[in-house]
Amino acid sequence: MQAQSVLLLGSTGQVGLKVAQYLLQHTDATLTFASRRTASLPSAILQFQDRISTVQLDAQNPDDLQAHLKEIELVVACVGPSGIIGDQIVLACKKLNVPIIDAGGYDPVYASLHEHEKHNKSKVPLIINVGLLPGLSGVFPNYLMQQRSNGKTVKSIKVQYVGRDAWSYNSAWDIIHGLGDFGHERGFCYLENKQIKSEKFSKAGTKAHFPAPIGTTSTMLIYAEEIVQLANKQGIKTAKVYGANLGPRAMFVCMIAKIFKMYKNHKNIARAARWLCKASAKDMRKLPPVYGIDAEIECADGSIQRGQIILEDTYQATGFIIGITAKQLLNNQITKVGPMMLHEAVDASDFISDLEQAGVVASLTLSGSDKTAKQEAA
Repeated sequence: MQAQSVLLLGSTGQVGLKVAQYLLQHTDATLTFASRRTASLPSAILQFQDRISTVQLDAQNPDDLQAHLKEIELVVACVGPSGIIGDQIVLACKKLNVPIIDAGGYDPVYASLHEHEKHNKSKVPLIINVGLLPGLSGVFPNYLMQQRSNGKTVKSIKVQYVGRDAWSYNSAWDIIHGLGDFGHERGFCYLENKQIKSEKFSKAGTKAHFPAPIGTTSTMLIYAEEIVQLANKQGIKTAKVYGANLGPRAMFVCMIAKIFKMYKNHKNIARAARWLCKASAKDMRKLPPVYGIDAEIECADGSIQRGQIILEDTYQATGFIIGITAKQLLNNQITKVGPMMLHEAVDASDFISDLEQAGVVASLTLSGSDKTAKQEAA
């Protein structure tokens, strides 16, 4: 049986190399490393060099990209920033019926692809937003509901995301761009009866409680498309999402960028992204990288279920999340076609099981109570 072929865009970056490492260890696929600049293979994967080929490719050149899609069974895109790449790589794959897993995309690409579907239906999976946030941020709450709702109707969901690392420029660019909700500027908001409701600043904050190395931290209401989609599909009445970029310097840069609306144009986004890179690097001199999700659901009978997951190496975790998605697609575990976010593409329980086996989960806890929310508050 011939090995499946995967084209890996952005193969020399932190995330791309972790994707390659996972796929080489957990599949028989052959990988084509594509990047704008030629680079030697890192020592960690030299033992697999007989399954790796390299090509110099500018993923933003449509003709160049399409010429390299022949004989490819899957594209994995780890290039950015997403706000600059846009939907061009995904649409090139759609045109030639090549499945794609994209680490980025975010809300604008999700909306663009669904608009494109109205006129031209996809024949292959087009999976975007495959990372930590968005990505695991939608899968883990879905996992909590699968594991703990016991078939009960879920009436509300509350999710908190926190993370810190020495962000790369591409990551920082997308973080700043996302502060303005990718052009929608919804401000502090939440979902209520399928409608987006605004919240006052004075009521937009809360506390997230995690074990070390995170601890207790302040979070603020944010808009999260994947939770909106998840809640609407599950018939959940109320959904609130809170987030925080941990690290004092990184948090300060994000606050300044939001107050002065630096997310409004590419010049200011680039400027703020450079600040965020420097600030987060300084934060990480004394702090370890970490990413955490805290999810809470309230069922119709008043019972409350909670879950937490913590990952301590954000770039490795992101790479392995993409790698797991690719493995599942190559193994025909993903059968849906068309544009979708990660939580729409995968079975949450199977995915979390693979993630735990990959060794990047520092802790995962699920707990429940038959007490109602009002009884707990009292």
